[in-house]
Amino acid sequence: MIKAAGLTLLLAIVAAGCKSTTETGYEPRKLGDSAAVQRGYYARPFSPEARAAAAERQVEFSNRRPTDWRP
Repeated sequence: MIKAAGLTLLLAIVAAGCKSTTETGYEPRKLGDSAAVQRGYYARPFSPEARAAAAERQVEFSNRRPTDWRP
């Protein structure tokens, strides 16, 4: 009987801590970026990692951007 009560209490504690927002209501966005772009988030502004991330973001932006498709 004590084991069941302990298990129920444990499940209630775990379920209370499972939410995707913070106390202020901020909901973090999922990062779908590549590893180079994610490293660029934390790199120094003019480091090679930051330059590589910026270059990759620019290439991806130009690939998504609509082009002039006149025949």
